[in-house]
Amino acid sequence: MAATRIHKVDTDLDLVKFGQAYAKIEGQIDGQEKKKLTINFQVIDETYVKKAYFIDSIKKRLVDFTEHFSVIFFEPSDLELVSGAPSDRRHHLDTMLAAIDRDYWRAISNYNKIVVRRNKVLQRIAEGKSKKPELDFWDERLLAHGKYLSRARQAFFEFVNFVNGKRGGYSWEIKQSLLSEEKLARNRDRDIAAGVTLSGPHRDDFVFLFREKNLEFFGSRGEQRMAVLALKLAELEYYNSKRGARPILALDDIFSELDWEHRDAVLSIIDKQQTIITAAESESLPKDLYKKAKVVELR
Repeated sequence: MAATRIHKVDTDLDLVKFGQAYAKIEGQIDGQEKKKLTINFQVIDETYVKKAYFIDSIKKRLVDFTEHFSVIFFEPSDLELVSGAPSDRRHHLDTMLAAIDRDYWRAISNYNKIVVRRNKVLQRIAEGKSKKPELDFWDERLLAHGKYLSRARQAFFEFVNFVNGKRGGYSWEIKQSLLSEEKLARNRDRDIAAGVTLSGPHRDDFVFLFREKNLEFFGSRGEQRMAVLALKLAELEYYNSKRGARPILALDDIFSELDWEHRDAVLSIIDKQQTIITAAESESLPKDLYKKAKVVELR
């Protein structure tokens, strides 16, 4: 899930024309109400970009902006979700759920801050500068926010596995590090020795499966590609079930690497929402697509 995240370039600075101090992106959404969306880019000291978000010319926070504009994006590099670091998969999951559920956004923001502060207390205890009872306050808050995250993540995977069913044989399994008062108390000495919080949603992970086999170790690139695409399409349905609207679907050079069966699966859903498809070569696109698509050629 994305709305303002950049692709293909390293930093927002690369989005501003060389030698210019400002840039702007504008668009209009047509739902129950028409709204004008704007992102302003301001170059600071020629080193970084400060962004500002506007809805109908009124400045908004990013979380408010993304409630009106969300994109599910698929590109070839997404295969790294299958075999990459658990932190990458958690980040993907958190970004998607936070864009749908403002309570999740608050919970993950607070939870991450609490983990950092609890870790500092753990380190101070190990150094003899603090006492164990100081952890009680942070444990209570960790539990409150952590339980919300765990429930939301579990509900998401139950949904996508139900929606996807046995279609294509792809599914996903979440590996949760659940929190409880008993677990935190039991592992307190271990956490102090390590200087970090060793259990909780920040240790969660999930795996991609094809016919019950872990695709990270036993999947071809084609199977991995289709598993990621299946997840993105299931995310689209989850977003629609929660928000009553469908995000934009963006597909980057996808047809060049799909067989005909999977091309048909993609074509069957592109009419359900606004879909943007890019291709390096026009020959890779199904001919039927040209009958209903607006084509923009960049030379």
